[in-house]
Amino acid sequence: MKTYLKYFLVLVLLGFAVRAPADTDTQLAQNIHELRSEGYRAATYLLIDNNLFERVREPGHREAYNDALGKMEKLLRLMDNPSDLRTPFNNFVSLIRELENQPASEDQAHYHLATVNRIMMAHGALDKAAAAQYSTLASTISEQLHALHQQSLETSQILLLYQNSMFSSIGIYFIEPGETVFQTIDASIVQRAQTLKTMLPEQTGTLENLDKQYSFIQPRLLNHRSDWVPTIAAFYLQRNTETLNALAREQALQKQAG
Repeated sequence: MKTYLKYFLVLVLLGFAVRAPADTDTQLAQNIHELRSEGYRAATYLLIDNNLFERVREPGHREAYNDALGKMEKLLRLMDNPSDLRTPFNNFVSLIRELENQPASEDQAHYHLATVNRIMMAHGALDKAAAAQYSTLASTISEQLHALHQQSLETSQILLLYQNSMFSSIGIYFIEPGETVFQTIDASIVQRAQTLKTMLPEQTGTLENLDKQYSFIQPRLLNHRSDWVPTIAAFYLQRNTETLNALAREQALQKQAG
């Protein structure tokens, strides 16, 4: 009996030893994804806040990007502040604070946009650093979790592209730009939406609701050179990313519990 118990305990310990790295990888992948997601939220609302076509500067936009920065700070601390993410994040935040401290006057607008461009470059550098870390973990997480991450990420990307399209003097640094970039990301989102319903049949209702919200704003995204609705686009697409991230958290927890 003692021999059997000893053998059982060894198996349990081995099971934990085998499972622990995968569980750790799953949580780390989730944290990195959420760091990227919050980075896109910060960049999105920063562009909305500095959109010269908006006559009234809503304080909620600045609150939104600062909330995203606060969550990114917490995530970095949770990950023990890896230097390859902490350094570009600090640069991103520093440039945003520089922008906030610039005088708010119309004759300074172009100078402000030059700083915004530097901020977007910093966001691109941070996102690429996070993407590089995530890529080392992608093969260790479930297909469902990876698909949720990708759907959330591309939703954030098409939203930021949309906001970026309102600025002729600000570059695109988080993806490779091109004439068909909107159509390419849109097609990927639509196709993956169907795949997710197959992968997560128990979430069909939630996923169909995401489809409806995306379909509502989709024509504006594809016709992004006219009739801009920056805050409406952010409202609907941010709701989608929040839901996708919540579903991803559930998947990550299930993986760790299993």
